[in-house]
Amino acid sequence: MANFTLTHLTYAGAGLPTARVEFDPKFTVIYGSSNTGKTFLVDSIDYMLGGHVRPSIPRAEGYGQILLGLLLPDGSPLTLVRKPGGKSIHVHQDDLRELSHATPNVIVSARRIRSRRDISHYLLSKLGLDDTYVRTNEGGNTELLKLADLTHLSVVTDTRMIDPNPPSQRTRGTAARTTARSVMKLMLTGEDEPPATKLPNAAQRRVQRGKINLIDSLALDLHAKFSRDQTPDELRDQLARLEDSLNDMARSLAGESEQQARAVAARAHLAEMDAELEARLSEVLDLLGRFDTLRQQYETDLARLEMVSEAGNLLGYFKVGRCVFCGADPEHQQAQHGHQETTQLHEAVLVESTKTHSLLADLRLTIEGLESQRVDLAERRTALSTQAAEADRALVQIEARLAPLRDELQETVDERLRVERDLELRARLDELEDHRSQLVAQGALPSKRRESLIAGRILSSFDEIFQRTLDFWRIPDVEGAGYDPYSGDVSAGGTARAGHGRGMRALLHAAFSIALARYCLDRRLPHLGFLVLDSPLVTYKEPDYDADRIPPNVIDHFYRSFLAFPGQAIVVENATPPPDVLEHARIVNFSGSGARPGFFPARPSTTTGPEQPRTRRG
Repeated sequence: MANFTLTHLTYAGAGLPTARVEFDPKFTVIYGSSNTGKTFLVDSIDYMLGGHVRPSIPRAEGYGQILLGLLLPDGSPLTLVRKPGGKSIHVHQDDLRELSHATPNVIVSARRIRSRRDISHYLLSKLGLDDTYVRTNEGGNTELLKLADLTHLSVVTDTRMIDPNPPSQRTRGTAARTTARSVMKLMLTGEDEPPATKLPNAAQRRVQRGKINLIDSLALDLHAKFSRDQTPDELRDQLARLEDSLNDMARSLAGESEQQARAVAARAHLAEMDAELEARLSEVLDLLGRFDTLRQQYETDLARLEMVSEAGNLLGYFKVGRCVFCGADPEHQQAQHGHQETTQLHEAVLVESTKTHSLLADLRLTIEGLESQRVDLAERRTALSTQAAEADRALVQIEARLAPLRDELQETVDERLRVERDLELRARLDELEDHRSQLVAQGALPSKRRESLIAGRILSSFDEIFQRTLDFWRIPDVEGAGYDPYSGDVSAGGTARAGHGRGMRALLHAAFSIALARYCLDRRLPHLGFLVLDSPLVTYKEPDYDADRIPPNVIDHFYRSFLAFPGQAIVVENATPPPDVLEHARIVNFSGSGARPGFFPARPSTTTGPEQPRTRRG
């Protein structure tokens, strides 16, 4: 199947610097500050493809032309030129990127007209879809496919990204839901609807029985999906009981978890105290070793002093000749010379010995004090070890109580999901039965054609791609994700998209658009070939995540999923892509200041020339 590729969006005006963003044929990321023209850019793409709402911001005043460049399926260039607010579009079979006054090859209406000279028929003819029909109501009426039926699936604006309306529907209402189902059938199967008359005829009235048979067949399929044979009242009663049980188990689990948290904190405190005691004990042991060495030194000094004293006495009294103390010869010595020298030595030794004895006494007192501390610290560590062992046993007991509580809680949650699914199936069955009753009463409506149904194997394949997309992004609680062809909505984690908050609705819408593009492009089924997403991440916040931004885990994996995208992807966001994506994509950063503050460059009064986009390509 043929596809388009966007090449650029340009705003041009006489005497004004050209505002342009060029798109990579594979992946372009436009990110940066708020109020810099990112959403305006996406709205402008939608406007150039036949949108009715003219994008308008003050910085766009004065620009007289909007140019959207494309590559046709055969690779040839095409430029759509439209005046802001204009009702016609000039088509040039050339790559124009500046203010142009050249004669267009074709002039078409921006809006759908009977003559088919409009942008919708022109572009659809390039894809081979200009004679494709889709269903418009339950009566079986059909009309030609419009470009807008495909554009809203390829260009998702920020308002539609979070709108509770199903992502497959362009507008609200029953007719829009019928058309959306038919368009989805065209994209997922490649089969359109055969043309039908506008009013029921006799042949259509005669097929009432066939429609009733079809409803009966669908009802049998729904019955086969019930997990148990329970009435709606029984299911609702069981659901109420399950909710009560869940509340009780949640309270019990919260109490045990709180007790576990306190026990963990107490155990950590014991570990900290033990570490402190161990450090102090190490210091005491080190000091004891040092002081014992000092004690031995003091005792050695005392022994030496005693030996000196004794040696002095012996040498002074018994040796004759030159004095051993002063070196005087005998003829120069006085009568009491040896005795006096010996006495002085004795007094010096005595003073030094007294001082050393005093220091040794103080040292022994210090050693005794440190030894007392060592014994006390060892006893305290033993006591702490006992308390830690008791705390560990308490934690094991708490975990033993928590494990069955968690298992029981999970079983109850699974049971609640089963009951909710059965209730949903019952609601669908009731709708079918109401429809059947109306057919029996009226007897004039044509039956639903089998062509409007999408085979279960096709839906399963699409649901698998949708689930893989969410799983790749690491989004929590999105099991059982899938598309409901009846409502046109998608669901994840047992809840329809409309039942989620704004951030989750945006992510589910983005995942739906990406999965649809992948499915169609990989199988060469009808699709425009490009995907433009505006602000799919900006409102999402992971559960229990307190920061005012999205966890980088989700942001990074979201961007990385486009590196293997089969078509052209353009993402407009506030969040910065990870480095590995920056290397493989065209990056346009609207910083709010600096080289590229926004989509529109500064006016000539404040700049010397047109501003060029600051892009980066790996």
